[in-house]
Amino acid sequence: MVQGLVRLTLLAVLLLSGCAVTPPAQKAEPVTASTELEGSPAMALLSRAEQARAQGKTGAASRYLERALTMAPQSSWLYRELALLRLEEGDGHAAEGFAQRALRLAPDNDDYRAELWELVASARAEQGDHGGADEARARAQALREPKRA
Repeated sequence: MVQGLVRLTLLAVLLLSGCAVTPPAQKAEPVTASTELEGSPAMALLSRAEQARAQGKTGAASRYLERALTMAPQSSWLYRELALLRLEEGDGHAAEGFAQRALRLAPDNDDYRAELWELVASARAEQGDHGGADEARARAQALREPKRA
């Protein structure tokens, strides 16, 4: 009797587990400055950096971003902004370093991480490392491809 009950329970568990439906993957919330810095005084410095950059004052923009990082040292977004600024200035080596730091701190968001790998690719291309740029682009592309279960 007990063995029959155990077998019946095991059969029920196996049948039910075969019917389990995995919900579709949720699209991660987009990463923006406000998702990372909301409520932080670093947000005001980021805004000032963006204004300075728009006026061509890259030195001032850099100083604002570096000060913002002292307030929010775990912000992937601020490192991303510094990487973009360094790339704009033609400093591929520094741009790659900041982009790599942004990747290490990046939230689990494939679109954002792919964008950061594209930034790494641009920085490597600026340095003349075309093989490394291709590798970074491939990593970005892999993040953009739909996951197969």
